[in-house]
Amino acid sequence: MPPRHHALRLARCVAPLLVGFTLLSDAQAAPCHAPGQWLNNAGAPIATDVMMRDLAEQAVVMLGERHDETVHHRWQLQTLAGLHALRPDMVIGLEMLPRKAQPVLDDWVAGELNEAAFLEASDWSGAWGYNPELYWPILHFARMQGVPLRALNVRAELRRRLAEEDGWHAVPPEDRFGMTAPAPASPAYRADLADVFAAHDHAADAGEKGLERFIDAQLVWDRAMASGLAEATANDRLVVGLMGLRHLSDGHGVPHQLDDLGITEHRSLLPRRLDDACRPPPTGRADGFFILDERWEEEQAAP
Repeated sequence: MPPRHHALRLARCVAPLLVGFTLLSDAQAAPCHAPGQWLNNAGAPIATDVMMRDLAEQAVVMLGERHDETVHHRWQLQTLAGLHALRPDMVIGLEMLPRKAQPVLDDWVAGELNEAAFLEASDWSGAWGYNPELYWPILHFARMQGVPLRALNVRAELRRRLAEEDGWHAVPPEDRFGMTAPAPASPAYRADLADVFAAHDHAADAGEKGLERFIDAQLVWDRAMASGLAEATANDRLVVGLMGLRHLSDGHGVPHQLDDLGITEHRSLLPRRLDDACRPPPTGRADGFFILDERWEEEQAAP
């Protein structure tokens, strides 16, 4: 065989081996995790029972969500059920409703309202607006197990009043629902919020003053939820808060406000997409992650 043909044949044999070694090296460097796998804060696998026992020992557990993602709410329900098995004396805190809706939540858990009456009495569409079908499994779980539901939010107009119009100290204490002034935002959180604000259409016209009002409003929002969670820990109950991802990511937002309120035993958990399962999560993003399985949703969406 001519030398050149021999070299080409050798190259064809060696190339697949090199590709295989490269793939093996990548897999060893960044293992791909299966759906249903829990990860710790560094992105390493952790057994479900180990994770649940750690969470059950906390005062507050926060489960982040994208509000319109069905699979996020399924994961939240699964986690709530696991924690309830270990700590039945739990409370579920909801970003979705303001404090004034608390009597409605109490009536729902007590079985005194049907779904239609609950939506009307809570002003769900006005206060939250997202499809209630996303939340019914969690609400029915709380009712079935007799788990108290806690309204964590305050009305948008009160957030604006506290942060923008009158300022915190100008609002009478009786209108603050017992909340104290928020802890200042860290430089990193301010930078994150500035990026969010810059994406708004009116950002250029609002200027620096508009940015400061936006940050103040976000801090009031975080403080309101942190205060509600802290109050619900009375009698040594485990409190599990459901809220948007941004309110708990990177230790900013609600976790930061909980620390300021003296509640240091808390965990922040985030769902992680299957297509991110081969990449480590950003450092410090959360205390734990859960790999979702979204494949069935893609199949449902296919024509």
